[in-house]
Amino acid sequence: MRWPIWLTLLIICLDLSILLSIWASLGNLATVVTAAILAISTIFFYRATSLTIEIDSERLIAGRANIEIAYLKRVEILSEEEMSFHRGAGINPQAFLALRFWVKGGLKIEIADPRDPTPFWLVSSENPARFAEKLNL
Repeated sequence: MRWPIWLTLLIICLDLSILLSIWASLGNLATVVTAAILAISTIFFYRATSLTIEIDSERLIAGRANIEIAYLKRVEILSEEEMSFHRGAGINPQAFLALRFWVKGGLKIEIADPRDPTPFWLVSSENPARFAEKLNL
């Protein structure tokens, strides 16, 4: 999951406003250097904030975390309101969160590993029904 177009345009507008203020106060050379820094940092953050979810026959990988499918207990598809609750007032500090604020839906995946203190994973998903179907629990 990558940034939506509206967020990308917002970041570009912010970059341009920074460039305009640098150009107005410091001139062309500082603007060119700042433009290069902003372009590199924007591309870096675009790639760094993407969330990759992979499911195969043995493992679920969400971002940098992974777990064997055998340790997954139950999958619950969450509505926008339920996701909002779990991200806000109902947040569990022990849960693993793979969230992106621009994605409204997601899944709550309960963990059945007695050695793992994590009660569940909360994962953002643009298509939670398809995600749950792929897990097939």
